[in-house]
Amino acid sequence: MPRTRRRRQPAGERTDDLFLRPSLRPPGPFLVAAPLASAATLPAAQALAAAAPTAPPPAAETLVLRLTREAGRAEERGRPDEALALLDEGLESEPEAVDLLVLRAAVLARQRRLADAETDLRRAVRLAPGHGQALLELGLMIWRKGLAAEAAETLDRAAAHQPRNPIAFNYLAEALNQAGQPENAVVALERSLALDPRQPKAYYLMGRVLDRLRRPDEARLAYRRAQELTGR
Repeated sequence: MPRTRRRRQPAGERTDDLFLRPSLRPPGPFLVAAPLASAATLPAAQALAAAAPTAPPPAAETLVLRLTREAGRAEERGRPDEALALLDEGLESEPEAVDLLVLRAAVLARQRRLADAETDLRRAVRLAPGHGQALLELGLMIWRKGLAAEAAETLDRAAAHQPRNPIAFNYLAEALNQAGQPENAVVALERSLALDPRQPKAYYLMGRVLDRLRRPDEARLAYRRAQELTGR
């Protein structure tokens, strides 16, 4: 996607903040343990294990899972400082554990420590340039600072690494529209709605962008679809 120079938005052109979440999300789901072998199959399983060399799970993975669980429980109990202390401990042992960085950024953002959260997310992206969640959260944080063009570039990367995530394309469209690229915003929204056609907010934003492009008939159709999906 070509870079664009940021320009001041004329009055009335600013898109509503339709998609921003109140907080960052933690990394993906926990791993599910495999079922234990029964007594009847245990000798065969032992023989297979002896025949095929296996490596123990990486220590960093075990640490990430444990600390993710414990930090989540601490936050649920209303103890964010305890959650941060757990994550700090893990990052001292494993400073390149990207999922811990993303999770700590989430906790920091919920405590309104946005500069610290952004530092963690930028570090995560440096360590893992293709980490879709880190890119998505970083793009949103940049967007909140009013840097629409820079946010659009970061969110474009996030969408490239999360091609089945309609929300990533919604955020990208919002940033593109505010960066003065409404045509590209339409393309992003079309991709989002192709992935999930039952998104009233995406249709409403599409109507706003199409109005800006002076395509009133198409805008009316988008607004109508948004109303149908919300039942209004």
